[in-house]
Amino acid sequence: MATSLRSIIDRARDHAVAAGGRLAATVRASRRFVLGLVALLALLAFMAAAPIRSLDAANQRVEYLHATRKQLTASITDLEHRKASLQDRQQIELLARSRFGLVRPGESAYVVVTPEDELRTDGEPPDGAGHRAWYRWLLDAVVDMLPS
Repeated sequence: MATSLRSIIDRARDHAVAAGGRLAATVRASRRFVLGLVALLALLAFMAAAPIRSLDAANQRVEYLHATRKQLTASITDLEHRKASLQDRQQIELLARSRFGLVRPGESAYVVVTPEDELRTDGEPPDGAGHRAWYRWLLDAVVDMLPS
């Protein structure tokens, strides 16, 4: 019986050693698998970085273009209102009188000089007092009226 007990113990030990060896081999294999999986995920993340950056840049460009479109639409609306107001003869006459100093035939034009205009010490004439040639003044006025 001692021999059979001894042989059972030996077989159990051999079985445990074999199981331990299999366990160690499984741990090594799973460690390699985990390292391979981490390396694969790192490679995929590295490969996905450039398209993600490109997508982000495209999204920013789209947002910029939407904002620009909104501004341009508002500008178009303002210009259409200005165009409509310039179709009115009274508005054109008011603009000609206030901006260009024009008068109707038979009317007298008056220029009101304020004390601040007389006290200029820098030697420059006041705004609109002929410090530009008439053709420059006219050209600037026409350019200001054109839609941009």
